[in-house]
Parts: sequence; structure tokens; C-alpha cells
Amino acid sequence: MRARTLVVCVALGTAPVLHSQTKALPSVIAAGLEAYKVNGAAAAVTRWMKNSPIPELSGGTTEAFKQIERAYGRMGGYEILQIVPLGTYASRSYLVILYEKGPVYAWFDCYKAKDEWIMTSFLFNTKPDLILPPRLINQ
Repeated sequence: MRARTLVVCVALGTAPVLHSQTKALPSVIAAGLEAYKVNGAAAAVTRWMKNSPIPELSGGTTEAFKQIERAYGRMGGYEILQIVPLGTYASRSYLVILYEKGPVYAWFDCYKAKDEWIMTSFLFNTKPDLILPPRLINQ
């Protein structure tokens, strides 16, 4: 009887922790990608940087996305490859950003602060091996 009580207490005690992690794309990433499709790279970077601890590097980041657009065309969508929990309140999302002439690979690290996701870092490149972990490339 005691063993069952202990198991129930442990399970109930971890419920809030498990609830805080998500397998869905953090809203800050999705909002930025949707802003990108509709209003361009500057709108995406502005949304991603909102409440972020990342120094205000939006000018250089926006310019990098514009260079990609000059070579690859317009951004038309994205595909989620994997979302990896990094503890209880953080995650890394691997995506492919789809352009007219080819893909761009990206990862976004996010942190669940209070009741909203904020972006803590991100990286993108046209070469998948520089962004994606080997397990995603070698599937």
C-alpha cells in the first residue's frame, strides 16, 4: 500500500514539470516565421528578438536573410524537423526554411519564461551539416 502511495505522489509531483515542456513549435518561432512569409525578414527578426536576451543584432541578421533571398528567392514556408527538449523550460527546434530555389537549415533555442517562450539563440545556414545534428542527416 505504501509503495502505491509513493508512486502516486511522485507522479503528481512531476506533473507541473512535465506540463511546462512542449513538443509543439514555440510560439515565438512560429510567429516570426509567419511574419517572414507575410512581411519579410525584418518583421521576422523583430518578432524573434522581442523580450530576447540576445543583443540587438537585428540589422546584421536581417541583412543575412536578405542575402539568402537574393540567391534563393522568396521564403514560402517551413518544415519542422525536430523539437528537442533541453531540460524542463528550454528547447531546440530544428527547421528547414523553404525558399523558391532551395532550403535553408536552422535551429532555434527557446526558453519558457513565465507564460511565454522567448528566443535565446538561433543559427541558420544553407549547409545542413553545419546546422543539423548527424542523427537527422543520417536517417
